[in-house]
Amino acid sequence: MNSEAVPPPGGPNEALELLLDGNGRHRDGNLQLRDHSGVGEELAGKQQPFAAIISCADSRVSPTLIFYVARGNIFVSKVAGNSIDTGTLGSTEYAVEVLAVKLVLVLGHSDCGAVRAGIAVANGEASYPPGRYGAIGEVVGRVVPAIQGVPPADRSLPHCVSVNAAAQADDIASRGPIIKQAADAGRLKVVPAVYDIKTRRVSLV
Repeated sequence: MNSEAVPPPGGPNEALELLLDGNGRHRDGNLQLRDHSGVGEELAGKQQPFAAIISCADSRVSPTLIFYVARGNIFVSKVAGNSIDTGTLGSTEYAVEVLAVKLVLVLGHSDCGAVRAGIAVANGEASYPPGRYGAIGEVVGRVVPAIQGVPPADRSLPHCVSVNAAAQADDIASRGPIIKQAADAGRLKVVPAVYDIKTRRVSLV
């Protein structure tokens, strides 16, 4: 599908606006891709994304489609529970330091299995011993602390998805020596959001 070349964002707030605008096109069925990268025909040998996204590995979550931008516009790291581990942290640091992205968006989503499992662990209803579950428990364990901060009576899945996205965004925003410094200098914005699979809407948390 062809894409329309448009100017890249001038700063973090404009980068966020471009993503939300793209999500609006996604919801409305406007199938015109936008290319904000400015790379043009050099795409095969160069990338210039304007945003980095940490999303869940869920097969229903595709940031390029959710925000309806062309290849080369967003730098995506995926892990179950959209949490901050060595892979998502290092990848995002690369996007900020080397690729000069202006926005980091941590994207949770409705019906998240990792958060559902984290709720069960926080409630003492489930566990994932490595002898049986391998590294699954480590992945689930990264979302458990955020859920443990929620009163048990309030641990609905939608609420915990939002809480986890916000907690993971706070975590990565505090990490030096790259992301915190870029955010403090105003070159970068770190934002949590949630994608509703049924409505296709992205809402900021």
